[in-house]
Amino acid sequence: MRLSKTTKDAIKAHALDTYPHECCGLIIDGDYQPCTNIAPDTLNGFEIDPAILVNADIQAIVHSHPDGEPMPSEPDRVQMALHGVPWVIASVNQGVVNIRTHKPKAYTAPLVGRAYVHGLQDCYSLVRDYYERECGLMLSDYPRAVDWWEDENSPSLYVENFKTEGFVEVPLSDIQKHDAIICRVGRTYHPNHALIYLGGSGDLLSENAPPIFGNNLVIHHPHGRNSVREIFGENWAKRVAMVLRHQSMF
Repeated sequence: MRLSKTTKDAIKAHALDTYPHECCGLIIDGDYQPCTNIAPDTLNGFEIDPAILVNADIQAIVHSHPDGEPMPSEPDRVQMALHGVPWVIASVNQGVVNIRTHKPKAYTAPLVGRAYVHGLQDCYSLVRDYYERECGLMLSDYPRAVDWWEDENSPSLYVENFKTEGFVEVPLSDIQKHDAIICRVGRTYHPNHALIYLGGSGDLLSENAPPIFGNNLVIHHPHGRNSVREIFGENWAKRVAMVLRHQSMF
């Protein structure tokens, strides 16, 4: 899509005004409508109120990359594919704004090495994607607030939903490939992290990941880091709250 000079100027002004935070907004009827960035960390991400996204006739989604490039990041590409509308990205470098428009394309983030974004690419997102790509199982998504695990009144993502998704609890001593390991990490009221047991091979059916060697391998997405495969050792074993196996794998 082509943006008018007036629309580009409005985007530039908003990007400069919010710098070093990310700005965000929408293109509606050819005009730029600035929105409030409600992301928990506006220096490194953006989020638009879902109610606005549902009720608006959106032509494009806009956000800025302070001190970056006007190219979509991996999480951007995932969301672009989900929303199915063009994205306009404005880079801001030393007071200069560069704007580029990107058409949505089908994209799924790799299981290994994906960037962390809470609710979009986090430990449960990896669990869902792993079971879909490696096992052909479709798991439901669940809304989850930032730091939900620290609130005793918050729904317990894993504990409350594993039976609904067709999982049963098994002993750690009986663990096998594709089992989900639910752990407590840090100060937490609820079990808050999931790993998938790979066993003696870190190979994946759905992607050509770099080789990794060892026994008792797992794949998981640590908070604030890229997703990884690593050895399930003593430090993880002492954090285990439960081990889950899908009923189709007995």
